Amino acid sequence: MTKTFAQIETTLPHSRKLRQLSHAERWAYLCAHLTPLGGFIGLFRYPKAVWADDADLSVAELDVAIQKMTGAGLLSFDHDEDFVRIHSWFLKKNAPENASRMASIAADYADLDAPDELILTSAAEFTVGALKRAQRWKPDSVEWGKLREVFKPFLATMRHNFEDDFHAALADQIVGQNRAVRVELCALMPSLQHHLEAPCPHPAHTVGAHDTKTRRHLDETETRKDENYTDQNSSENVQPFTSLSFAEVGSAEKEPKAQGPRSQTIEAARRIGAIP
Repeated sequence: MTKTFAQIETTLPHSRKLRQLSHAERWAYLCAHLTPLGGFIGLFRYPKAVWADDADLSVAELDVAIQKMTGAGLLSFDHDEDFVRIHSWFLKKNAPENASRMASIAADYADLDAPDELILTSAAEFTVGALKRAQRWKPDSVEWGKLREVFKPFLATMRHNFEDDFHAALADQIVGQNRAVRVELCALMPSLQHHLEAPCPHPAHTVGAHDTKTRRHLDETETRKDENYTDQNSSENVQPFTSLSFAEVGSAEKEPKAQGPRSQTIEAARRIGAIP
């Protein structure tokens, strides 16, 4: 479905990142928000010839503008495939308000044919942005159950497709978020907890050789996360969530890589009426 509107923060003119750009470069950035090619996840193919025409720039001038925008951290661009990802897309106005919308967005990733790096960073931002927005819900809201029904297969597939790269992308996105978001995300994806840094419980000089974990030990621990996860966060006032079973994880490891979520994500979206 072609996008017919755009949601842009009114505080954008005061953005320090945007102020690093010239007026022409700022307009090129806005064009990336306004183009009907953009879709609803902030990740799309935007041929430079089209973008340059929209922004009233030459392709050479657009290349300079893209370099400035990427340097400022406003977006990422794949020059080989002409794909752009607008950063912080799901962290502000475009964050989904309810589980039905989350399911619809998750389904958009199913048929997405884009560079891997852009997909995994976009999916990580979507996950964190959705969980952040969900903190506005009441603890007993039925939306929580629907959210978990959407994100369980979504995260399982992304983990299967991108492995530790997806863990790293989630870890980057979780920086600066509140504890409730971190706890909910780790409940949805227990293996992530191993990748999130935590302060050492003992002073450095008191840690003996028996406290040092080898890389092999860490790897073995990581593979057991989803099997042995218990509801250790029940005291954090976060809704409980059932982690993936060993059978589900095992079957995922045998499947070929998919571009987006498996059919379970789309089925979940249909069950709650997000898509036909």
